[in-house]
Amino acid sequence: MQQKFLNKNKIYKMGVLKMKLKNEIEYVFRILNYLSLQDKDRIVTSAEIAENENIPHLFSIRVLKKMEKKGLLKIFKGANGGYKLNREPKDITLRDAVETIEDEIIIKDRSCVVGQTSCSIIFEALEKVENNFLSNLEKVNFQELTCPTHVPLKIEDEIK
Repeated sequence: MQQKFLNKNKIYKMGVLKMKLKNEIEYVFRILNYLSLQDKDRIVTSAEIAENENIPHLFSIRVLKKMEKKGLLKIFKGANGGYKLNREPKDITLRDAVETIEDEIIIKDRSCVVGQTSCSIIFEALEKVENNFLSNLEKVNFQELTCPTHVPLKIEDEIK
């Protein structure tokens, strides 16, 4: 399977499928990855996260608040405040990360015009692609992504 990452445009190429992620989703990935590498009891400041992950500080605060709202992080206020994961990295999937920004992950709304016979066939195929995509997002967790003895991920290439 061909893989390519073009940082300038945030375009990820896997085979012939291109998927453009919002900056916010990429920032969630990077923040979760960074926090997954920290000691589980360590509270990390937003400034440290922003600096180490090269995220604009004010933008990182906005993303961190969304992550806390979805239950991925705990926020600690005060002079020694900051953030830490609310769950173990093994219990946080790529789907959790994406759904922090995108409430619903759909490839295409399935509304068809009456009388279009090809419409139902096309949307049935898209539904299979969508289900496979969501299944693959659920299979990858942040413990696997940060594991020093990285093993191949359990991603399915074929559409079922």
